[in-house]
Order: sequence, then structure tokens, then C-alpha cells
Amino acid sequence: MRSEFQINIRASRKSRKQSHKSIKKDPIIRQYLVLVEQIKQVLEEKPQRSMREIAKWLGYSPARLSQIFKLSLLAPSIKEELLLSNNKNISSLTISSVCKIANEPNWEKQKELWETTKS
Repeated sequence: MRSEFQINIRASRKSRKQSHKSIKKDPIIRQYLVLVEQIKQVLEEKPQRSMREIAKWLGYSPARLSQIFKLSLLAPSIKEELLLSNNKNISSLTISSVCKIANEPNWEKQKELWETTKS
């Protein structure tokens, strides 16, 4: 027994534009935090990998990847807020501003800096 049905693969330009508009783009800081977690996972699974090698795969300079990786030093509460918050101000944050917070070793001071940065 054979069933036949049609599938319309081509979508109109209008429907493609609408579908692209409906996709909400995550803030770059959020994307970087996810990337950091993925890199950590790669390094745990294959410890012989180097950051230089991973930077090359991603098309980043080792310095840029190091800067992105500094986000792993953020206090857990800040990471959680960056990952889960719908605060529109997060979209305007730069990696430089967030790395300044990550450079502070004390998580309580990080939280204070975070509150002033996000407002």
C-alpha cells in the first residue's frame, strides 16, 4: 500500500520574512555565556584540546576567546540573570563592561557593580 501526499517546500517571500522577524535573537552576552559553557564541556571531555585550537575553530583570536571566557568568573546569580532575564537592558551590554565586573574577585562586589551596570 502506497500513500501519496504533497509537500510544499517553497515558502513565499512574505512568509519567510515573517518567520525571520518572529525569531527573537538572544543578547550577545547571553550567547557568549552559552559558548563558555560549551567550551568548558569540550575541555572536560577532551583535556588535550587547547584554547588556541578552539579559538581557531570558532574564528576568534585567542585574546578574544580569553575575553569571552572571563565571563565564567561571574557570580552565579549574575550568570543566572543574564541567561534567564527578559530585561531589555541586557541587550545593550558590551562584553567589555561585563568583563570589568568579572575581573572583581569578590562576588558581593560583583553584584554591586552589576546593579549599577545594568541600570
